[in-house]
Order: sequence, then C-alpha cells, then structure tokens
Amino acid sequence: MKHEEKLKNLISKLIATPSTSGHEKELAEIIRDKLNEIGFDKVEIDNYGSVIAIAKGKSDLNILFEGHLDHVPPGNINSWKYPPYNAKIVDDEVYGRGAVDMKGPITSLLIAMEESLKREFEMNIQLAFVVHEETVEGEAIKRILEERRLDKPEVAILIEPTNLNIAIGHRGRSLIKVKLTGKTAHASMPDLGVNAIEAASKFIINLRDKLDTNLPTHPILGKATITPIKIRSQPEGLPQLPDEAEIILDRRMIISEDENSVLKPLTELINELINSREALNGSVEIVEEEVNCWTGASMKVRDFFPAWLMSIEKLESIGIKELMKTMNAKYVIWDFSTDGVYIANSNIKTLGFGPGNWKMAHQPNEKISLRDMDKAVEGYKKILEVLEVKLAN
Repeated sequence: MKHEEKLKNLISKLIATPSTSGHEKELAEIIRDKLNEIGFDKVEIDNYGSVIAIAKGKSDLNILFEGHLDHVPPGNINSWKYPPYNAKIVDDEVYGRGAVDMKGPITSLLIAMEESLKREFEMNIQLAFVVHEETVEGEAIKRILEERRLDKPEVAILIEPTNLNIAIGHRGRSLIKVKLTGKTAHASMPDLGVNAIEAASKFIINLRDKLDTNLPTHPILGKATITPIKIRSQPEGLPQLPDEAEIILDRRMIISEDENSVLKPLTELINELINSREALNGSVEIVEEEVNCWTGASMKVRDFFPAWLMSIEKLESIGIKELMKTMNAKYVIWDFSTDGVYIANSNIKTLGFGPGNWKMAHQPNEKISLRDMDKAVEGYKKILEVLEVKLAN
C-alpha cells in the first residue's frame, strides 16, 4: 500500500479522539491543525463548531468535499472485541467507533489533499467537516452555505462510505410525534377510564396492518417505511390508567413525498381511534428540537429531511464515468440519510464516494479496510483531476 503508514497514524489519532454529537471540539481542533499543516489558504471553525477550509484556485469555480465530525456512541462496551477508541489494527482492518463512519474517509481525504495541493488548481477546493450530522443531517452544512462561509459549489462530494462506489441518492427521513389522549381511572377499575397505552398499541397495530404495507415504492430508492422507535405514557408508576401516550415514528420517504402526504394517513388512523372511543383525542406533528453545539451555540431543527436522487446524466456531464472506470465503481443508493438532504436539494450536483462498508456503521466492532482507504486516497485525487478538466470546459 502506497500510504499505509500515513493512514495508520492518522486514523489511529482520529479514532482515539471521541466525538459524539455535541462533543466534537477536540476532533475539530485536530482537523483544523491538520488542514493548516497541509497548506489550505483559509481554515476556520464556525459558530457551531464545524471545520471549514478553502484552497483558492485561479477561477470562480467551486467544489466541495463534505463530511462530519460526529459519531454515534459505542453502546455496550462488552459487545466490542477491542476497546472502541483504541484503533486496534488486525491484519488489514482498523477497529473502532467511527472507523467507517467516518474517520476512515476523513483520513483518506486529508492524505489526498496533502498530496494534491502541492500543485495549483483552477477551481477553489472547499472542505467542510460538520457537527451534528448524526442527529440532524443537513443542518450544519445548511448554515455554512446560507451564511456564505463557503461559496455555493458546482459539485459536492459527500465522503460517507460507499465501498468505493458512487452514491447518487437515498430516501428521506422524518421524525413524527403522535399523541393520544385517554382518561385516567384507578387501575383496579379500568372500565371507568380510557387507557392511552391501549390506544397507542392499537395505533401501532393499525400502522403495520393498514399503512406500512401500502406506502409507496420508488424504482431506484426503494420502499418508503414507517417504524415506531419510542413510546412513553403518563402518569407513570401509579396504580392509574395513563391518559396520555406519545409515540415517535421514524418515517423513510421517497421522492415527491411531502409533509402533507406523510402526516395525512396518520391523522386518519388517529381519527379511527377517536371514532371508536378507543382514544378521546389525538394529534400528529413533525418533531421539532434544539441541539446544543460544543461552541455553546444551538440549532433549532424541524426533523423533516427530504429524499434526493441525482441524475446520472448530470454526473456524467462532470466526468464521473471516467472516475468509475478508473475505480471499477458502480452507482449505488445509500440505505441511510446524509447531508445530501440539504446539498442535493439546493440544486448542487451531488455524489457520494468513500472507503468502507456502510453496513458496519453504528455497529459494535465497527471496522474499515486499510486497503480500501488507500484506494480512496487515489479516488479523491482522481476526482480532483477529473473535475479540474471538466469544470474548466
């Protein structure tokens, strides 16, 4: 491997630096210092804690490589073969939380930049490593571009893992809150009340039997889905029927679905329960939340992140076929959601390319292949080479 020692040294340092959402400070500073060392013309950390860098070219053309600093928590430590922040290397593979999502891709990109920026480019090369992607994808990069911290790029490359293929889209994601209201009564006399937990149970059964199976399917993105991920009730811990139950749903969406088409069928299910007196009232809404950043700033977010699918014709107009031939790559669709929910829906040509098997993301014993990372270094350099020619023309 051409870059083996550099890869081992850098990914070990990054994995050894925990950076869960809202706690990315130390990693942000390490990457900022590395970008300065590489020689970017401008490097800064924005108000929310994201790292931004620009290597100025001779023209007004801009490209963007975009990734995220945060990772999910390691979960039960006993489920890991090796400590999740030790960056244990076994043969060709590096184990650790964030190895594939996405400290391996960040490592490959930084080494590619270190080698590529020894020459001058026509285009401006912009990098963004954002906070809170794991919690509210698209929000941090939205603020960077809307606040003009970076100029709108002609092309954006998301460095999420793709198995060295070219990702062209994914389903959207929304979080939905369903509230059902009943009537309290003593638990020994349940017939005198309306049990909100029973209403919630019936709602979930109807969700599965009446709605989930009838959700739309896209020929490329696949099927829309809806999944209950959290439920709570109140009052708690008393010999009393709960008069309120709240369900949080994870809804994966395809192209053309909007808030109305997502919420309307849920309202109909709630009305069925009210009409049958299994619930006295109910409501449904998109979750709104506020996430705290390590800088002390916060982001208020509406958890509705639309699907996106990039036209192959648009990508081929910027020379992606040449890259795919070099990398022996194919077009793929991600299972998960990314910052593409904002970037691609802002009329920016967007693609994904990165080392690693994304099925390993968020798993115990997360790992990435050093050989794939080595190939990704050359892949990122090839992307620069291809875009330099195509955008100039």
